[in-house]
Amino acid sequence: MQASLYVHIPFCHRKCGYCDFNSYAMAGAIVEAFVEALHREIAQTPYAGARVPTVFFGGGTPTFLDEKTLAGILEHLARQFRIEPNAEITIEANPGSVRAEQLRALRQAGFNRISFGVQSFDEAELKRMDRIHSPQEVYQSVEWARAAGFENLNLDLIFALPEQTVERWASNLEQAIALNPEHLSLYALMLEPNTRFYHLYQKGLLRLPDEEVQVAMYRLAQARTRAAGYYQYEISNYAKPGYECQHNLVYWRNEPYLGFGPGAVSYMEGVRWTNIKHPREYVRRLQAGESLVLESEALEGWEKVGETLMLGLRMTAGVNLAALEARFNLPVGAHYAEVMAQLQARGWLEQEGDWIRLTDEGLLWHSEVALAFLE
Repeated sequence: MQASLYVHIPFCHRKCGYCDFNSYAMAGAIVEAFVEALHREIAQTPYAGARVPTVFFGGGTPTFLDEKTLAGILEHLARQFRIEPNAEITIEANPGSVRAEQLRALRQAGFNRISFGVQSFDEAELKRMDRIHSPQEVYQSVEWARAAGFENLNLDLIFALPEQTVERWASNLEQAIALNPEHLSLYALMLEPNTRFYHLYQKGLLRLPDEEVQVAMYRLAQARTRAAGYYQYEISNYAKPGYECQHNLVYWRNEPYLGFGPGAVSYMEGVRWTNIKHPREYVRRLQAGESLVLESEALEGWEKVGETLMLGLRMTAGVNLAALEARFNLPVGAHYAEVMAQLQARGWLEQEGDWIRLTDEGLLWHSEVALAFLE
C-alpha cells in the first residue's frame, strides 16, 4: 500500500485578512497538548507500514513549532511508515518567523523542500494582508534556507490583491524570480466567507482589480515565468524542469493520501474524510478516545472518475483517457464524449490521441469545466 502524508500544524502568529485555512492565532498550553495529540493520532493509524513517496507539513505555519518538535514529528512518521529514501519532504514557512539555526536543524532532520509564504514584496500590500514580515525578511529567509542546504525552494505569491495594479504585480514577480527559486506558486486572490477581506468587500470597503486586469496579471505570470525558464505544469504552479511539487501531483492525480492534525483530509480506498477542525476539540477527542472524523464520503463509480478528471485537468499535461479506463474499468471516453465535444466547441478543451487537456483559454474557466464533468 502507498500513501502520501500530510501533517497540519494549525497555529499562526496572526490570522491574515484573506486566509480561510484552518489556522488559529493561539499559544500556550494548547500547543503542547496539540503536539501530544498529534503523536497519538499518528501512533493509532491503521495504515502503518504504508510506503510513502511524499510528506508535506502545512498550516497554519508549521515553523510556529520549534525545530526539535518538528523533527520529532517527522521521526515518528518515519517509524510508522516506510518513507522512501528519495521522498520529497516539504515544510511550509513564513518569512519573519524563521531563524537560521531552525532552518539548519530542519534540513538535518530530513526536510528537503521548503515553501515560503511570501505573498507580496510590497510593504503596503503586506500590511493590508496582515502579513507579519517585510520584503527584507523574505530575502534573509531565502538566504538562510540556501545556506542550510535547501536546494528545492518554493515561493507563494498572490495576485489581484486590493488596489493592486498590473505594474505592482509585475514588480512582485520580478523580485520573486530574481531569488531564483526552483518553484513558484502564483495564486489569484479568492474571497472566502468568514475572512476579514470578505466582510470588507461585502461592505464596499475593499477595492479589487476587475476581471480584465486579473486576466492580464495571470497572462503576465505565464509569460514572465516562461521567459525565466519555468514551465506551467498546473493552473497556479510553475517549476523549473524536475522540480514539480510531487506532493501536490498526488492530489491532482487523485491518488491516496493520509492527513494528520486538525482539519486534515485523507483519501484512502475510495473514501475521503476530514478531521475535526478546532485544535481544542481535536485534543479532547484524542484524549477521550473518540473519533476524529468531522465528515466523510465514499466515492464510487462515475463519482470517482468525474473527480479524477476535474483534478487532473488542473495539470497542463492533461489526463490520459485510456489510463483512466484501465484504472476504473469504465468506458470513460464514451461516457463523456458529449461533454468533451461541447468543451472543444467552446475552445476550452483539446484532444490528442488518448490525452485531453485544457487549452490556455480553458485554464481560465477550469471551475466551469469541472462542473461539466461532475454533473
